[in-house]
Order: sequence, then structure tokens, then C-alpha cells
Amino acid sequence: MYQLVDVLVEEMKSSYPYLVEKQEIVKENIKLEEERFFATIDKGMAIFEEELKNTKGNLFSGEVAFKLYDTFGFPLDLTEDMLKEKGIKVDKKTFDTLMDEQKAKAKLAWKGSGDIAKDGDFKAILETIGKNEFVGYETTKCQSKIIALLDDNFKQVKSLENSGWMMLDKTPFYATSGGQIGDIGYINTNDINCKVLQTSQYFTLNLSQVEIQKGTLKIGDMVDAVVEDRQEIQKHHSATHLLQSALKKVLGDTVSQAGSLNDSTRLRFDFTYAKAMSKEQLDEVENIVNDMILNNLDVNIQELDIQEARKKGAIAMFGEKYGDVVRVVDFEGASVEFCGGTHVQNTAQVGSFYITSEKGVSAGVRRIEAVCGKSAYLLSKSNSKNIENIENSVKSKDIISSINKLKEQIKTLKIEVQTAQNSTVSVLDEENINGVKVVVDILNNGDLKAKVDDIKNANDKVAIFYYKQKMIK
Repeated sequence: MYQLVDVLVEEMKSSYPYLVEKQEIVKENIKLEEERFFATIDKGMAIFEEELKNTKGNLFSGEVAFKLYDTFGFPLDLTEDMLKEKGIKVDKKTFDTLMDEQKAKAKLAWKGSGDIAKDGDFKAILETIGKNEFVGYETTKCQSKIIALLDDNFKQVKSLENSGWMMLDKTPFYATSGGQIGDIGYINTNDINCKVLQTSQYFTLNLSQVEIQKGTLKIGDMVDAVVEDRQEIQKHHSATHLLQSALKKVLGDTVSQAGSLNDSTRLRFDFTYAKAMSKEQLDEVENIVNDMILNNLDVNIQELDIQEARKKGAIAMFGEKYGDVVRVVDFEGASVEFCGGTHVQNTAQVGSFYITSEKGVSAGVRRIEAVCGKSAYLLSKSNSKNIENIENSVKSKDIISSINKLKEQIKTLKIEVQTAQNSTVSVLDEENINGVKVVVDILNNGDLKAKVDDIKNANDKVAIFYYKQKMIK
């Protein structure tokens, strides 16, 4: 099937030009999926054949049929067709029971705060008040007016005394979007102290979840809104842009973003790639990102016509829908992306960058986790402390040599212990019965296999019985 991609792209590229950019990665992923699918089918067929051998009578296990369906993608009618020619039926009762249980679990997994948000008073707010203004690109604090309040179930209220959601006419709080976590902070007046726990966007409305520590929030109140921890969040967001650029340099342009998360302590970046990265590739990516940080690259953020942005080489997230005008974040050409998030003014503000892990998360998708800014400093500090502790333990600054010496000492001691254990074994009884040597022995220590092999090699015919003594209390 993957071979059809070239034909499809050729036919559709005039209407969907981005298909040309993603042609190779699409082919690679389809090919991988096909290979995994056939491997899964082979495993499923092995389970089917094994159960078929164990089937007594004319009823095939409903549990196995469900496992084939749920784990290996075998439709029930496929299993039934394979059994039909042998005159065997599936235990449908058990299969249906397991299917109902699976559906019930899936239904429970979908329940949660999303259901409450769906039933909230957002439409009424949009019709009577409209959208609020985000001013967080320019400032992290401002005086604002409360124009709507909602309780924990997203129903409109006139005041809040404990917790709920707040809508400001102009807000410095960034709502979770594009992988960047929503802002936290606080709301203050002379009579009110209030924590902002998170900021989210619901139906284009920027809302902040609040916990009131003093006073009562009322619609119409003028408040001081202050963002906290934004600096560390935007360091990680900017580092994510630099990371994607570095990955494309090392792994090729077929690498494409598949998701991200940026908070105040770390970044997580998912990307399309078929296999695990080598240690050398990870080191190269980390070095490139740190080079870009050390090069003091200024950020240039513009709102451009989407076609102009594409000509500029800006990276768009595959499958994402954009308007006619897009926001472009450009680090002096080293990284140019469509992005609505907040960023550092210069890459030097990112500090330093360390990759902490790389792993697969799904077919054809890898994940890198990394830290920068304060988190990178804390990681470096922790690593230095660990090295200091090792130096104290081995009583040397040259810890590599010391560890190698210890490994050699352990190896030598193991050999000495093994030799001592083997030499302590004494034969209790050894007889020749009808030309066969019979050995009875206690073996509490030593290498059992080596001892048996020694006796077998020394004799043509031998019977060996080893036993271990136990103390009876």
C-alpha cells in the first residue's frame, strides 16, 4: 500500500502542496504499519492454531476469540470463517460478555471534567459578553476587570467565595495551547487574595481557575492580575523550537512534530521517527541546541500572511488548521515556526539544555524529554553532588580508574571464592556398579554444572546424585 503514496501525491499535490513535504515520512510510516500489521497477524495465527489443537468438541474458546479481536485485530467473523470449514463454532456467550465488559471500561475512561465543560455556560457568555483579550505577549501583570465568574461546574455565578473560574476583560494569563501549559499566578486587591491554579481555553474564552484565600470575587471588581513562573515555561518552549530544528539537522527533514508539552520544569517533544536514536545522535542534537543558545540568537515574532510565512520556511505542525494570518517565531533563521506561544527574547536566556530521556511512545513516534534554565542548573548540581559522593566513596578524584580497579578486584575475588567452594566438596560415596560409576555427593557450594561436567568428561558411564544439606529445627 505504501507504494501508492507517490501516485497519490502526484495526483493531489496541486490542491494539497504540503503532501510533497511529507511524502517520504508518510511512505515510511505506512510501510512500518504494514510490517507491524503482518507481524501481529502472524502472532495471532499462532495463538489461533494452538487453541485449535486444544479445542475439544466443536466449541472454540470465547476468551481466545476475544483476545484475537482485542489484541491482534482479528474480527470475530474472520475467526468464525476460519473455524467454519472445521465444523467448529465460537463460544459467543463468553465473547459477548468480555466485549460488554470492555465497552463499559471504555465508557468510564471517557467520563470526567470534559463532560462538565461541555455543559458549561460558554455559549451564553459568548453571546452576551464575547471573547476576552489576551495581553500576555506584552506583559505578565496588569489591572483588569472581572467580567464573568463560573462555579466548578462552569455555571455562571455573580460571586465566588471558595473556588471556580474567572474571566477578565483583558488577561495576562496564557491559556494552555500549542503544548505550552497554562499560566498560574495570583489576583489581588486590598480586600482579596486569590490564587490562579491554571488557565485554559474553552470555546475561545480565556478562563483562569481560582482558589480564593481571602475575600469574595464579584463581577465588576477591578483586580491586579500577576503571572508567576512564565519565565521558566517560555525557556522550555523556546528550547523545544531549537530542539526540533536540531532533530531535522541530525535525522533529516522527514522528522515532524507529533505533540509537545512545555511547563516550568521540563519539556517533552514527540516526533515522527522510525527507530530509537543512538547515543551519538542524541549527543549531536544536544550540542546543536546548546550552540544555538550560546550564539545569542534574537527572536523575531511577526504575524504574516500564511503564504508569506511558508515562503519564509516556517514549520507548520502537520494536520493543524491555520487561518489566513499566522504568528511566526523566528530565531534568526536557526528555527522558524508557526506558534502562538510565549518565548524568550534571546536564546541566551534559555541557559543550558540537557536531554534526560528518549523513548518510543507509539508506532513511528519517539519522545524526547529535556530540561533547560533553572531545571538544567538543578540537574547539573545534582550530577555534581553524585560525582562528589562517588569520589568520597572510592577515595579518589579519578573515579573511572577507581571503579575499574574495583571491578577487577571483584572479578578476582569471585574466582577465588569459586575455587575455594569447589575445593571444599568431598565425595561421600563412589562405587562402580555393573560398569557404571555411581557418585553420591553433598554440594552446598560451588558450580554444580561445572562439577557435573568434570565427572562426565572423566567417565564413559556415570550416574550422579548431588544433594544439599538443610538444618532441621
